[in-house]
Amino acid sequence: MNHVLLAVKSRDILAQITALHIWGKETDFEITAICGNVDEAYRIVSDGDFALMLIETSLAEADHFQTLKRITHDNLCSYLAFCSHKGSFECARNGILVGIKEYFTLPFDPDSFLRIFEKIKAEKMAHQVNVEMLAEKLLVYFHKQDAGIYGFLDQLSDTAVFFQAVDLAVKSIFDRNDWLDLYYNEEDFYSVNTSCLTEQKSKFCQLFVSSCTLYPHHNTSLREVIRYILYNPEGDLRQKFLSEKLHLNKSYLSTVFTAQTGQRFVDYITYVRLMRAAWLLRNTDVKIGEVAQRMEYKDIAYFSKLFKKQFNMTPSEYRIPDSYQFEI
Repeated sequence: MNHVLLAVKSRDILAQITALHIWGKETDFEITAICGNVDEAYRIVSDGDFALMLIETSLAEADHFQTLKRITHDNLCSYLAFCSHKGSFECARNGILVGIKEYFTLPFDPDSFLRIFEKIKAEKMAHQVNVEMLAEKLLVYFHKQDAGIYGFLDQLSDTAVFFQAVDLAVKSIFDRNDWLDLYYNEEDFYSVNTSCLTEQKSKFCQLFVSSCTLYPHHNTSLREVIRYILYNPEGDLRQKFLSEKLHLNKSYLSTVFTAQTGQRFVDYITYVRLMRAAWLLRNTDVKIGEVAQRMEYKDIAYFSKLFKKQFNMTPSEYRIPDSYQFEI
């Protein structure tokens, strides 16, 4: 169902719009919210998913044009239209400047509304296709571990499409790689947590870089080894233990691992353990000493040194929430 918001003060206009036989299942458009001023309309569309917003021109005074501009700029509603008793050239001109796409005047013509409905549906379908295509391209770069993803991201500027595509891609990435849940919170990468395009790109790149390091290029001979490590970051990950458990030659494991992944085996294990430790510090109340022990570090000072080298802060600094307000 496509939701419609009426920002209308005139009882006559409200009565005539609601009386039109264009609302309901047949058209898939329904009036689901009515208000009497632009500021309230902004709050409503900010919290909902509206396909069409009809604004009475008498409400769109000069000081409200910036609010309407924010609605269109932030893509809070697919389609904005004016309605009034009679047309006004000045109002129509100002409306175009803030993103108003249509102007209805009495008597309201049902066919005009129906044409807009079809246009909105077509635009939504095209938008969804763009979202799905972009998400698929991101996934191809991601799973091929192709550094071309950075240049691709730099070219993207459509905020609404990008945010939805990233959300779709992130869901697929975590669904396909369930071991990621041991190192990252999936919801942290969804666009609901940011309104900044640059910040969202940066977060996605962070996930890309870390994923490439956690799951480096390798062939089938190492797949079982890497997956075992990723699913057991708090377990015994010594070469000797893994070689015996997975029936591999110890020296072969060390040599092949470096040759295929470009990382020393010991460095890889350290990275995996530190990433798991970071997750535990941010998401649990486990004491730092116990986190170190669970990561097989008996010397807390050495663990802290490694952690600071990786994250540029100590474990205790990392644990403090981003929202914490320091007092002097």
